[in-house]
Parts: sequence; structure tokens; C-alpha cells
Amino acid sequence: MATGAGPAGYIDIAIKAAIGGVLIAALLTLGRLRQYVITGLLVSVPFISLYTWWWIGQEHGPASLRISVRAAMWSAIPWVAYLGVVYLLAGRVNLWVALAAGWFVWFILAFFFAVVLQARA
Repeated sequence: MATGAGPAGYIDIAIKAAIGGVLIAALLTLGRLRQYVITGLLVSVPFISLYTWWWIGQEHGPASLRISVRAAMWSAIPWVAYLGVVYLLAGRVNLWVALAAGWFVWFILAFFFAVVLQARA
């Protein structure tokens, strides 16, 4: 795919944004249809990562791909912490508070891992 600052580069970005938007719309539609288990499972399917890692591998090579995949493996820890906080707080506090608390825990752990992984890259 074309990249760069020219018009072709912007079209490439627009296509990527459209793909992401379609995936989010599909998940929201499943949620509205009360398919909560399927929606929960699909949230963790690597739709976006498949495309992103293909793109990184194509444009930047296997070494960059390995760095990105290693970071994604470490991201499982903040993700599980986020899910745990939201699960524990859901129904006990306001929805926004539960989601914000989960995000805050995720952010702190993700920042820590980002600093550590960047130092080792």
C-alpha cells in the first residue's frame, strides 16, 4: 500500500480508519442484539492487530514486527487488570467510574511496560 505525505498516503490512512470503524460498528451491533458473549470474545480477536502487524512486517521488516508483537504480549497484563477492575466495580459504582478506574489502572500499567520495553528495544 502507498504511504507517505502525498494524497495516496492519506487515502491509505482513510481506508485503515474505515476498516476500524466497520469493525467497531459490527461489535456495537452485536451488543445491541444482546450477543454479549460473542461481543466479549470478538473484542479480543486480533482483527486490528492482524492488519497492523501485516503492515509493519511489510514496511518495516521482521525485526520491527517482533518488537511490536512482544509489546502486545506484555499488554495482556494491563488489559487483564483493566478487565478485572471493571468486572469488580460493575454494578457497585456508576458505569463511568468503573470504566474510568479500569482505564486508569490500564494506563498506569501500560505506561510502566512502555517505558520498560522502550528501554530494552
